[in-house]
Amino acid sequence: MTRQTMTEALEQGIDFVQLLFTDIAGRLKTLEIPAGRWAEVRDRGWTLDGAVLLGYGDPRHSDLRLVPDTSTLVRRPWTTPSGRTVAMVFCDVLDATGRPFAADPRAVLRRAVERSQARGQRPVFGVEAEFYLLRRSDPGATGQPADNAGYWDLGVDEQADEVCRDISEALEQMGLTVDGHHHEVCHGQREIVFRHGGALETADRLLLLKHTARVMARRRDMAAVFMPKPLAHLYGNALHVHVSLEGTGADSAPLFHDAADPQGMSALFRSSLAGVLEHAPALTALGNPNVNSYKRLVPASGTPVHRSWARHNRSTAFKVVGDNAAPRSMRLEMRSPDPAANPHLLFAGVLAAFADGQDRDLPLAAACEQPADELTADNLAVHGITALPTDLPSALQALAQDTTVRGALGDLAVHAVDRGARAEWSAWHRIVTPWEMEQYAETV
Repeated sequence: MTRQTMTEALEQGIDFVQLLFTDIAGRLKTLEIPAGRWAEVRDRGWTLDGAVLLGYGDPRHSDLRLVPDTSTLVRRPWTTPSGRTVAMVFCDVLDATGRPFAADPRAVLRRAVERSQARGQRPVFGVEAEFYLLRRSDPGATGQPADNAGYWDLGVDEQADEVCRDISEALEQMGLTVDGHHHEVCHGQREIVFRHGGALETADRLLLLKHTARVMARRRDMAAVFMPKPLAHLYGNALHVHVSLEGTGADSAPLFHDAADPQGMSALFRSSLAGVLEHAPALTALGNPNVNSYKRLVPASGTPVHRSWARHNRSTAFKVVGDNAAPRSMRLEMRSPDPAANPHLLFAGVLAAFADGQDRDLPLAAACEQPADELTADNLAVHGITALPTDLPSALQALAQDTTVRGALGDLAVHAVDRGARAEWSAWHRIVTPWEMEQYAETV
């Protein structure tokens, strides 16, 4: 069946279509249209106010247009409460001249992929997104973990397991190949892994995963929570990003593998990883983009906080993964990002860092196989290991000073990211928390 035939089949029996796009923060936005309008909108698009995407009003970018990417059209495998059938399709955003809008996150990533392909490199991405399943008690309350199980445990109470099964089945029906799901370290914490693929495809599918998880959890009176640090006494949620490069030829040879290397790493892989280490502070602004991110990204929290890499050490921010006997498995795993990241922007930044490392033939520092909790200040100094940014303003400053990552995103996108994050940081500092009342109300 051709893609056109598949699209025509999906269009049959649909009551509504949700036109999806992502704002600069990575949140899914939508315009929903009746199925009777689909053919017209598919061919002509829909006018969009740029403030919805950028997060602030700017008359220079008010006249944008949503254009459906019909290759992404899927039918939701769940109906509305009244039984209606809804399809979803990701859209590209065009400016007033009909060109891709500079700050559309999908356009940013597509440009980055095209640059990689021009170098004879096809990026392959995979993600592992952790989340909590919580039972809500009072409106507005955080909620309690939906189970008491631990890392990879086989639980007896399967209510939370059923949510993960619901999510997996729904994703499969939307064309995502789910490799599996398992319990994470903390009570109520889960992870669903789907098959790796192209950069744009993987970024889109991560957003579908998050939305689907929320819908399926709500249907069983739970909440799927992807925020970086939802519960103060438990580990935060990570977004582990796996990335490799393949050749663009007919054999799509894996470019990160070298059987002659003791660690299985090609010279291209080494320089690419060196580029990521070089630009890690700016990438932190993209991988850990909000105030809550830095409640997770702290020492002794189970989260890697240093610019180091390892082959076997799971406590490091950048880990080389793969079996030397399986060339296509050789890849980089980034362990510091969290699910608040806009994957389109983060992936684009990573590809730019790869290219910079290759172009400058950056040398790769020695691996750090020592567990993070054993690293003293002297250890770090000897190995030349520095810390990742520890707060949002520091990460934003690193992004502002990084011409490589800025160039990949474009000034308009970087300005929007910076403006939104700084507004959030300012708002946070106007909040008086319960902790402050407990600490200071009767003691100062």
